[in-house]
Amino acid sequence: MARKMPKSKPPITAEMMDTAAAIMKSIAHPLRLRILEILERDGEANVTALCDETGASQPVVSQQLSRMRHEGVLGRRREGSSVYYHVSQREVLGVLDCIRKMDGC
Repeated sequence: MARKMPKSKPPITAEMMDTAAAIMKSIAHPLRLRILEILERDGEANVTALCDETGASQPVVSQQLSRMRHEGVLGRRREGSSVYYHVSQREVLGVLDCIRKMDGC
């Protein structure tokens, strides 16, 4: 029986690797991953809600949000005095799927 050859995938450029590495660094922290999971589930949340759900303090959550926002992973919108965060690069949520598949490893 002839073996099927895998489909050829486009090459990843050095620029793409640099961008991917920066994005991965920006989410490579347990609290940042938890924040991504919450935003994946809820669509958006403000700092207070993220603090309540994660148990982390406001300065810590704000610092983590800032890191992800700086790399373009998160976006935000202002409503009155509240700022709501959302995932702007939906592709990064694939990392959460990978983590879920690793359960038990």
